Amino acid sequence: VPPALNQFNHTLDKNTAGQLFKLLMKYRPEDKAAKKERLLAQAENATKGKEEDESKRPLVVKYGINHVTSLIEQSKAKLVCIAHDV
Repeated sequence: VPPALNQFNHTLDKNTAGQLFKLLMKYRPEDKAAKKERLLAQAENATKGKEEDESKRPLVVKYGINHVTSLIEQSKAKLVCIAHDV
C-alpha cells in the first residue's frame, strides 16, 4: 500500500478523539442568535464612530467536501479530519 494511502488506515483512540471533539466545539459555527448579537454590537459601534476588532467574524470549522477540497488545494487547510464511517 502506498504511503499516501496508508496514512488513512490509522484511527484515533478514544482519548485523542475526545480532545479533537473539544477542539472542534470551540470553533463551532455561530448560531443565529449569536450572529444577530454580534451584528447589532457592530452596528452600535459604527453609529458611535468606534471601530473595534471584537466584532470580526469568529474563526470557525469549515465543512463540506467541495469547500474542504478547495481549501486544501489553496494550501489554507491546517488540519483535515475524515470520518472513517463515511
